[in-house]
Amino acid sequence: MKTIVGILLFLLTFSCSKNKPSIINNSQIIILSSEKSENGMNDSKESWLIKDIQKDTIPGISLSKAAEELLIKKNGTEVIVAVIDMPIAIDHKALKDNIWKNTNEIAGNHIDDDQNGYIDDIHGWNFIGNSKNENIIFMHYEFTRFLIAEKNGVKLSPELTSQFQRARNVYNERIQYAEENFLGVKKMDSLYYNTKTTLSSFFPNEKINEAKLDSLLSSNPKMAEVIELHKMYQDENVDDSYVDNMMLKAKKRIDIQLNLEYDDRAIIGDDVNNLNDTNYGNGNVSHNTEILTHGTKMAGVIVSSFGEESLQDITKHIKIMPLPISGLGGENDKDMALAIRYAADNGANIINISSGKYFSLHENWVHDAIKYAESKNVLIVVSSGNVGIDLDAEPKYRYPNDNSITDKTEISNNFMRIGTSNYTLDSTFVHPATNYGKTEVDIFAPGEEIYTATSIKNEDYAYGSGTSEAAAVVSKSAAIIKCYYPELKAHQIKDILLKTGVQYNIEVSMKDSLDNSIKIPFNELSKTGSVVNVYNALVLAESLTTNSSN
Repeated sequence: MKTIVGILLFLLTFSCSKNKPSIINNSQIIILSSEKSENGMNDSKESWLIKDIQKDTIPGISLSKAAEELLIKKNGTEVIVAVIDMPIAIDHKALKDNIWKNTNEIAGNHIDDDQNGYIDDIHGWNFIGNSKNENIIFMHYEFTRFLIAEKNGVKLSPELTSQFQRARNVYNERIQYAEENFLGVKKMDSLYYNTKTTLSSFFPNEKINEAKLDSLLSSNPKMAEVIELHKMYQDENVDDSYVDNMMLKAKKRIDIQLNLEYDDRAIIGDDVNNLNDTNYGNGNVSHNTEILTHGTKMAGVIVSSFGEESLQDITKHIKIMPLPISGLGGENDKDMALAIRYAADNGANIINISSGKYFSLHENWVHDAIKYAESKNVLIVVSSGNVGIDLDAEPKYRYPNDNSITDKTEISNNFMRIGTSNYTLDSTFVHPATNYGKTEVDIFAPGEEIYTATSIKNEDYAYGSGTSEAAAVVSKSAAIIKCYYPELKAHQIKDILLKTGVQYNIEVSMKDSLDNSIKIPFNELSKTGSVVNVYNALVLAESLTTNSSN
């Protein structure tokens, strides 16, 4: 018997005339079977997030429908989305035509032509490097910085001092994990290369294939274990690069990220506790992208047309401003704050921050930057995180956020936090790892198995999952609204997106604070209880701008 899922679509607080596209309201209940939705996915896996729940039976953001019905005769304007993240592969074939260029700066003349405080910032600014083009790959976790601050006698506020024990606990757990992981990776490394060496002795200078392995096994049964290991490595795409990368990360986690004696800002040479010490960084926004892949993936989600020609004329207007602040570890609040200010000062309309942490030494710097961005009419979209926790539970530790340090009220109206939805119309409609919260998370968006650009070695595209992808989907949605309705302010775009989401009457499987499995109605997971829908948002944007001009 088919599983029947009732889907209730969000009722907006406005109405449309008979001659205008209408938004589905709560008098219409669409009954779908999960089986039908899964069948619809068979040919749409790479582009499911742009599909429509009515037309395609897939709970995407209805972007294809919007392109065909609402935007086909509209002219768009350029929109700049700052991606505060890891470096971005700006020459990637999926991104190169969508990278922002600072036309007021002359490349390579070592002069701050536009006098914005940054020399040769042609495509943005890299906050994790120096003028010699030396760049950080691995950096401390923020809880490591807490313990370093304590060790060095840095005077902190009572609020921060009270978090030292929490930082110690997390640090001790992470050290134990790092040491166990390093031993496991060493064993894997040894096993992998021993397997490779052993088989190479039988097939020198020959490509190993299935027939040769079967022949070897027939003549030498003792090789069964080695052959099975080799086949497993092939099935899992494990190669030299993968193993070396795992070993590098395992080693650096101990040597750098958790090392209280290591100075992770040595090549930069700044005072990390002085926000006014800004003479650092460089214009290389595309360094080490084979290992620092996250920024490229997020940029890919934001500008991709997902193979649909009808979307190419839309996404061509979106320009990515790369602002690297993240390596492997935890972002510095100083870099975050300065990157937000850079974006606001240099024309960004939207800031995408698909990264985050659970400690913050200088939260006030980031708060001031968020309010500064609000004064410049810039919308900030952030991921809620992938730990599977209720962010409404006290205390509220997830950064960056827009909660006042003193009373936890919101400090601005330009900040959105996003959870992850899936394409399955059942209890797995959200991934159990997504963070959630009826007050702390604004809305959900597709973020499961999103096909996007990647800078992983020998790969141009890959699937990614998480609240990072979901945040990028919302940044994409906000950019499209801004593109066609440039007169709208940041807070209006936020309000439009929150008012026009689609509600799904589904109970989803989550984890409680004790890691027990629980069922929660989807509409209880966020402030709006809904999933972003571009089609609905554009209808409301049209209504608001038309009414305001009359």
